[in-house]
Amino acid sequence: MKPFTKLSILPFMFALALAFSLPADAAASMQWSPSQQTAIERATAADSALRSKLEALYSSFTSLQSQLQQLDQSISTVHYKNEETQSALTKQIKTIDADKIAKLEQAVKAAKDKYKPLLSMYTALNQQISTAGKLKNKQLSSALKAQADTMKIAVQIAKADIQNKEQALSAAKTQKTTSQKKIRTLLGSADPLRTKIKAEKSTATILNKNVSPLWKSVTQSIRVGDAKKINTDLNNLVNQLKQLQVQKQKILALENQIGSILQNAKAQLTS
Repeated sequence: MKPFTKLSILPFMFALALAFSLPADAAASMQWSPSQQTAIERATAADSALRSKLEALYSSFTSLQSQLQQLDQSISTVHYKNEETQSALTKQIKTIDADKIAKLEQAVKAAKDKYKPLLSMYTALNQQISTAGKLKNKQLSSALKAQADTMKIAVQIAKADIQNKEQALSAAKTQKTTSQKKIRTLLGSADPLRTKIKAEKSTATILNKNVSPLWKSVTQSIRVGDAKKINTDLNNLVNQLKQLQVQKQKILALENQIGSILQNAKAQLTS
């Protein structure tokens, strides 16, 4: 009889724990030892068809572990990239148009400082005109009004200049608020996806808890030399890993969707 070579040469490079799948100790032990392989060879000695099925199942088993590990790595990579992008965007949102608004604020201040002497003088002059009127000093009142009239156009220009700069500042602040709200709303659209990820991870955790018991059933079947039971138990284990794979694919897809939302927000922020 030919040795069960496919089982012996299939490598198991999965000693480390997968982030969402197998505990480290379970992953390290989930391979057939030489003695177990010998037991399998004895159990399938009279049934080459069943031996072929076991070979195919074992091949699927090892392949699934590799795929699960790759999925975990991809999920981790995308997740942490999303976290970094989210953090950076949160900080950048606060500084939208910060330089522009700072310049406009400085322009308003500069204009007010520039025109302050003129406006103060004009205010004081009008107060004097009021006082002269109360004193019924027509000559003084007339002279003060003439002086005020000569300043009136300059005062109007000064007030208009200040007002224009204040309006520009107000418009910039409104635009900043609008932009911040728009981007924050876009970022908020990722929150339901994060909630879904939690649900999918919860399901994956439940599925993962069943892996070790299923593997234990496989090893027990090997111990008693029941080839059909080995086939059934290994098939159940493979199906469990396939379900776990589906869950991880869902998680990765959701993380990628979040990534797309973040990149869209980033593009709007820099536009």
